[in-house]
Amino acid sequence: MIRLTDVRGGGRRPASSLGAAAGSALARPTHRLLIGAFVMAGEFRRVLASARREWAAGRRPWFAAALACLTIVVYLLLHDSAFAPTLWRSGEVSASLPLRTELWRLPMSLFLPTPFLPVWGAAAQLLVVIGLGELVLGRWLTVTVASFGHLAATLCARAMIELCPGNLACLPAIAAHVLDTGPSAAVTAVGVCLLLVARCYRATSVLVAALLVSAVVAHGLDGQEHLLALAFGVMAGVAGSRRATAGTSNRNPSRSVQRSAVPRAKVGGAPPVGDDFYPARSSMSLSEPASNRARL
Repeated sequence: MIRLTDVRGGGRRPASSLGAAAGSALARPTHRLLIGAFVMAGEFRRVLASARREWAAGRRPWFAAALACLTIVVYLLLHDSAFAPTLWRSGEVSASLPLRTELWRLPMSLFLPTPFLPVWGAAAQLLVVIGLGELVLGRWLTVTVASFGHLAATLCARAMIELCPGNLACLPAIAAHVLDTGPSAAVTAVGVCLLLVARCYRATSVLVAALLVSAVVAHGLDGQEHLLALAFGVMAGVAGSRRATAGTSNRNPSRSVQRSAVPRAKVGGAPPVGDDFYPARSSMSLSEPASNRARL
């Protein structure tokens, strides 16, 4: 019987070892995917733990709940012929409109439906993402990021249509007549900001990759606006994480000074000497000469 062998560097290798090596090579990407999934699950658990702590402290996501309820109410009123024309005139947005009209209708456009997102998806996005941002980031920061993310994505998309027509990196002129409604831009900005501030870097990478792929595959107004909102959310998240790091570093020096003010124990096994043993030391200033402190 002829046995298959692999001659590499003068040595003979049985076919069974070749199969084991191929199996291990195929198993490595699977292991990496599993490890990445576990890391992402840990990141999401950390965000949920922060939200639970804020919930236990008495904070409630009333703003997110109000947005979700308004989205459902507007959807129901659009099926009534008495309210539908007024609602569309107050929130229908496209780049073909004058800039002043588009800015005036922009807040209401957040609650109008979009062709590629059902109403329950829009309400769930607002309730979950904006709600977590309201609990973890704070209400006013969440409102600011959502508002400016929605505004920046809409205006930048308008500029991409008007300033560079025919360029592959920009949008075609026909995109000016596409309906531009829905909360996706605001939700994207708040979501990526929340992930960066919570230091969920692997989840942020997956979100960025997914939005890039969707923008390349379906090159249109929605994909470009998602990327623009993503860029704004990244800037807000980096600024928020730096602010949190600066606040932590400002608090640590005071703690280190308090620790250094208490003398350590001697090597010979003597009991620790601190303010409990010598009460007069707590009232003494650290700027006094060493000779005065040595008299104690």
